Amino acid sequence: MTLERIRATYPRLAQRLPSQLFTERELVVVDENYEEEEGEETGEFEPSEYNYILYIAEPMQQILGEEGLKDLTEKITASKLFEEVLASEKDLFGLQTALDEAAIAEKVFAMIEEVLV
Repeated sequence: MTLERIRATYPRLAQRLPSQLFTERELVVVDENYEEEEGEETGEFEPSEYNYILYIAEPMQQILGEEGLKDLTEKITASKLFEEVLASEKDLFGLQTALDEAAIAEKVFAMIEEVLV
């Protein structure tokens, strides 16, 4: 998802976006969770249990505010799109889902749009 598409699709979010953004990854980061090479410790999100990691970046945290971030966390954990969710911090989640990275990001941006009033 590009910043242009975010601006066109999510008007409440678009009004609050900082002008100096270059990429959507400065707002929301979705990465595949994978097994590290042998000998390295797995992180707090076991890849067999959480196939994606979601990070709500600092600019998005500022847009949402403390209450909005809490509301977003509730939406993510309650969503039927994710079989498993682990919120390890207020801005970091392990997700188990059949969706791909782009679909996850789109769903999360839609949730953010709902949270913004």
